[in-house]
Amino acid sequence: MNLGMLDGEYLIELGKRVRALRKLNRYTQEELADQVGVSRKLIIDIEAGKGTSLLVFVRILKEFNKEHQLLEMMNVTSISPREEYLKRNK
Repeated sequence: MNLGMLDGEYLIELGKRVRALRKLNRYTQEELADQVGVSRKLIIDIEAGKGTSLLVFVRILKEFNKEHQLLEMMNVTSISPREEYLKRNK
């Protein structure tokens, strides 16, 4: 994934990856929608890069056993701007 992408390009790329995961796991759009608790139209929109709520995205990742990637993001330790400033200006 190119790190210089625009917001919309990220959504399109994420949509492509959701579609690939769905197909890899042999789900139809309707089956995935049923498993996640949303409409097929919403799955179509996500795959087209039109976005979704974080909750739906989390449910999709969990359905495909990819929630560990979310947990990796959550393990990043953030430091306050003040701490960052002090660290850089030692």
